[in-house]
Amino acid sequence: MKIFLIMALSLFLTGCAHAQSTTSMVKLKISGESLPAIRHVTDMKVSGDTLLFVFECENGYGQRFLRRAIIDSANNTINISPDMGKREGGYYASYMPYPFISDNGAIHVVGQDDCEIFTVENDTAFVRTRQYLMNSNTTVPFPLSQYVQDVYMTKHDRYILIGREPNGGRQYAMTADLTTSKIDTIRQINISPELQSWIPNAGKMIYSNKYKRLCFAYLLHPLIEILDIDGNLIKSLRLGNDTFKPETLDEADFENFNVLHTVDLTFTSNYIYALYWGFKYAEASSTTPTVYIISWDGKIIEHYKLSTILYRIAAFDDSSLIGWSGKDFYLIQL
Repeated sequence: MKIFLIMALSLFLTGCAHAQSTTSMVKLKISGESLPAIRHVTDMKVSGDTLLFVFECENGYGQRFLRRAIIDSANNTINISPDMGKREGGYYASYMPYPFISDNGAIHVVGQDDCEIFTVENDTAFVRTRQYLMNSNTTVPFPLSQYVQDVYMTKHDRYILIGREPNGGRQYAMTADLTTSKIDTIRQINISPELQSWIPNAGKMIYSNKYKRLCFAYLLHPLIEILDIDGNLIKSLRLGNDTFKPETLDEADFENFNVLHTVDLTFTSNYIYALYWGFKYAEASSTTPTVYIISWDGKIIEHYKLSTILYRIAAFDDSSLIGWSGKDFYLIQL
């Protein structure tokens, strides 16, 4: 009898060790400007009590819009601004705005399609700086598309970003130095030598100025990689099984034929947060994702099974996130 009880206790404790923690998810009440019919939210980030989110509208022909919103976590409300960068006559300063936080904490914006950098004044106005992450005078290691993603300012006039070769070429983590007008490579981002194009290697990169480390999570593969500033691999984390089907690359909507793994990454000064699906887009209405909390040295601290589908997350602080469900914003307490 004693042996049976010991075995039962052992099994119980083992189960607890692998159990997923629970979360509190509260839908935020929207005030201020109403939201249009949003097709996709492509990026979210938080600075202080301000959420910045980029989205595409239904029938928006690929144009992206940027708004800011003030989060009131005590009252579970979010106050949304008008479109940022909108000029008189309905024109926009940038048609693909991407927000980033400068070295002094100010909000800046870069045009993802032309690399022009703007400051933000009076909450929503874009002001040209006459600076570009790259232009025709920039020294580059090889031909690059002007499309950039995951831009981070490391210090004044110095940046880390994801850059791509033209025409579906390779992608790289890169540095940009505006003082010398030069871009250098840190490391090619690809899952294997057989998959060189950026398309099957799509994902999200974040950067910690505190630890001087990068983290890249693959959308179509269950791996997250943490790198140092020189591109050396610190840790590779596997969150699921390999599922990618290379033969689907010939399909225009190949993502619909594949399991999607880490669909978004966010971070604080202390932790990385990965929004992990592990299911196909068509299954999103009947399945919910998991949030993994990871240290910057690559240790999984905790994981939480969510109670509703989320497509994007942004870290509010070490124990709370803002999430987008496709229709609503949520405050998630971890």
